Amino acid sequence: MEGIEEVTKHEQVELFQWLFGEEVKVKGEPDVSLAPYYQDINIYYPEEIEQLFQTQAMKRLGKIMQLGSSIYRKPNVYHTRLEHSKGAYRNCVQFLAMQYRKPEWRKYIEDNRLKGYLVEKMKFMCVHDVGHFMFSHAMENIVGDENCNHEDIGEKILQENEEVKKALENIKAKEENSNLEGDGSLELFCEGNIDFDRMDFSLRDRLYIGEEAIGDTILGLDAMCDLKWVEEEKAYRYVYRPEAVPCIEKFLTARDYMYQTEYTSKRRKIDDDLSAKLAEEIKEGEIQKYLSHIVGKSIEEISVEDYLKTNDIIFLNELIKSKKDLEHNEILRYAIPSNQSLLQIAVSLLDPKNRETDEYNEEEKEFLKNLKSILGKEDKLPKEKIEDVIPSVQLEEDKREEILTKIQETLGQNGEIKGIYPYERVYRKYKKEEPIYMQEENGKIVTLDQYSKLQMDLSTKHGYGIYVFLPELKTQGYETEKIEQIKDIIKEYQKEENSLTNGKLENNRMNLFQTEHGGIDYAEKFNQYFDEKEER
Repeated sequence: MEGIEEVTKHEQVELFQWLFGEEVKVKGEPDVSLAPYYQDINIYYPEEIEQLFQTQAMKRLGKIMQLGSSIYRKPNVYHTRLEHSKGAYRNCVQFLAMQYRKPEWRKYIEDNRLKGYLVEKMKFMCVHDVGHFMFSHAMENIVGDENCNHEDIGEKILQENEEVKKALENIKAKEENSNLEGDGSLELFCEGNIDFDRMDFSLRDRLYIGEEAIGDTILGLDAMCDLKWVEEEKAYRYVYRPEAVPCIEKFLTARDYMYQTEYTSKRRKIDDDLSAKLAEEIKEGEIQKYLSHIVGKSIEEISVEDYLKTNDIIFLNELIKSKKDLEHNEILRYAIPSNQSLLQIAVSLLDPKNRETDEYNEEEKEFLKNLKSILGKEDKLPKEKIEDVIPSVQLEEDKREEILTKIQETLGQNGEIKGIYPYERVYRKYKKEEPIYMQEENGKIVTLDQYSKLQMDLSTKHGYGIYVFLPELKTQGYETEKIEQIKDIIKEYQKEENSLTNGKLENNRMNLFQTEHGGIDYAEKFNQYFDEKEER
C-alpha cells in the first residue's frame, strides 16, 4: 500500500532477538501468497518455531487441504492447512513487528513483562488448526460425537502429544517472570472480526480461487493500528485510526463475500455432505479403519495417536481404489476430483521437488501408484450437471418452507424425508461481541458499529436453502414421475434465487499445468514430477 513500508527481514530478526534473546537463530522459507505484494516473500522463524512445524502433528497438516471439498469444482485449490498455519503465524509476526517500530509500545511491553504473552500468541497461531480431520471441515459432522469438534481435538493433541508439548515448551521468551496470561490486548487478533487467521485465509484462499488478493489491505490494517487505553474497557486495546476505515471496509466485505460464495455457500454444503457420504460408502480400507476409532466417540475416547495418522492422502487413495465400484452410484461419482485436481493435489501434498529424501513412505507409494493408473485415461464416470442430480435453491425462510411443503405434498409424506435437506446459513459481517476499536477524528474511541463515518452495512444476513439428493429418493421407491415433479419445483424457485457466485473454476495464476493449445496429458505431467520414484 502506498506510503506504508513492509516489514523487513532485519526488523523481524530484531523483534525475535528482543523476544527470545540475542542468540536466536532465524530461518526462512518462501510463501507464494506474499508474492503479489511483498518484495521479500519469505516467512521467518526462530529455530524453535521451525522445530514446532517439523513435528508429526504439524507436518500432517501439510497433507490436509485447506479448502477440502472445494477441489471437486475448483482444481486449483490444492493449498494446505500447514501453509495456512504458517501464514497465520506470519501475520502475527508482521503485526508485532509493525508495533515494534514504536518506542512507546516496546516500553509498555517491557514495563508490564508481556514478552511471554506475545510469544504465547505466536505459538497459538502456529497450532490453531492442528485438530482438523481429513478434507478439513467436510467431515467434521461425522468426527466424534455432538460435543466434539476440531478445536476440541486440537486441544487434546496439544495436551497429550509429547512431541508437540516439548516443542511448544521450548518456545519461550527470554524474560524473567514473564506474564504469560497477558493484558488481553491480542485476544481479538487471535480470534476476532479481523484476526491473523482470517487475514491469511482471506488472502491465500482468494489467491487460489482466482479472486483479487488483498495483501495491501492487510498491510494497511497492521500499519494503522495503535495500542491505546480504552476507558470503557479499563484496559489497553489495539485501536484503528480513522484513515484505516477504507481498509476495514474492504477487508470485511472481501471476507463476507468469501463466506457467501465459498465457505458457507450452498455448493460447499453439498460438496461437504458428499465427502462424508463417500467416506461412509467405502466399506473397507484405511478410511473405515480410522473412522471406526473416531465416529461417534467422545473426546475422551478418541486416540490422539490414531487421529494423527489420518490425512487427505488416505481419503484420496481409498477414493481412487473405489472408483470402479462407484461407477453406478449416482451420488458419489460426483465426489471424485478430476485428473487435474488429483495430480495438482499430489504435487502439493507430496512436494516432490523439495523433499528431504527421494524416498516415499508406503502410504505415499500406494497413492502414486493408484493415481498413475488412472491418469491419461478418459474419465468413465459421467459428469452431468450436478443440479440434475442434486437440485438446490437458496431463498428467504418463508419460501424454503413453501418449497418443503410442496415436496412433502408431492411425495405424500409429512415430516422429515430422507434425501430432502433443508439448511440455514448465517452471514455475520461483524460480531459485536468481538469488537473492532476505532478512534474518531475527535480522539474518542468507539467500536466499529458505533463509528460515525462508517458507510458499510454490518447487519447479519441469513440464507435459507434446500437441496435434494434425487438418487436417495429413488432408493426409497418413489416413482420417477414424482421425482421429476420435485426437480421442476426446485427449478421454478431457482428463477427467484439471488445467490452470489464467483465462478472461478479455472484460474491460470495457480494452475500448475498450463498449456497454449489445451489438452493436457496428465500421465506425462505425472512422470515429469514423480519420475517413477514411487517404484523405489
